[in-house]
Amino acid sequence: MTTTTTTAPAAVLQSAWREIRLSWLFISADRWTTIFPATCFVVAAVVHARLSPPDAVLTLAGGALYFWLFVYEHTLANQLVGVEEDRVNKPFRPLVTGQSTVRGARLRLYAVRVLFPLYGYWLGVLEWALMWQVLSLLQHEYGWGRHWLGRNLYAGLGVIAQLAAAWGMVTAVTPDAWRWIVTLTVTVTLLMSVQDLRDMTGDRAVRRSTMPLVFGETPTRVFLCTGFAVGPVAIHYFLMEPAGRHWWAVATDVLLGGLSLLLAVRVMRLRGREHDQRSYRLVEQWYTLALAASVYTLR
Repeated sequence: MTTTTTTAPAAVLQSAWREIRLSWLFISADRWTTIFPATCFVVAAVVHARLSPPDAVLTLAGGALYFWLFVYEHTLANQLVGVEEDRVNKPFRPLVTGQSTVRGARLRLYAVRVLFPLYGYWLGVLEWALMWQVLSLLQHEYGWGRHWLGRNLYAGLGVIAQLAAAWGMVTAVTPDAWRWIVTLTVTVTLLMSVQDLRDMTGDRAVRRSTMPLVFGETPTRVFLCTGFAVGPVAIHYFLMEPAGRHWWAVATDVLLGGLSLLLAVRVMRLRGREHDQRSYRLVEQWYTLALAASVYTLR
């Protein structure tokens, strides 16, 4: 009896740790588009609202957990409908490696779909949590993910659900915050097809409609190159110029604009799965850096 009593807490902790580790395996590839950048926008809202240090710490911890659940719902739903594709494009994912069963992933998805809106309600951002869930259903259950336009709209509208929640869990969304949200929404909607360049083999195998497969690889690269080339203008006019002529705004302008121009060159000149994967990672890092800059430009 004593042994059972003393080992039960340890067993619970081990089970909890296994779940945390497994959830990380599901979401780790998407951390730069969700947990990290969205939490940066929470920091920007905290700075803007001038929360006390204890309140700021609690808010940031709560925000990080929210966006963990945010991306966990996406990755579970996405990987459940894409096992065969992942055998080609992403063989490291848990459903392919056997670290999770399909049944286990489905049960976790059901649990997250209940917990996520409840937690969103507790944080005061229920409408944005529900928006994300509707988008996820459209993407994974109702065919958006099989069409290039639906895929891009899912990513773009997802930015609204993500960033409006990040700011709204701290304070009312300001016009300046909305300017950032709208600018990044348009940017992501137009340029997110960069992720499809690396996945053409798997997408072709499952007959998924993506920009490179519908319009051709070269026309898609020209479109993306043009978008990244004009990116510095949008970055300057909509994100940096309103902050004023401070040295840190100029430095951020140069950094983000330079990354955008680098991406314009990469998508045209550097082809192949490895190069396209690196280009996509740079887009993710650009997005995170942009939202990190919001901390000191939206004060």
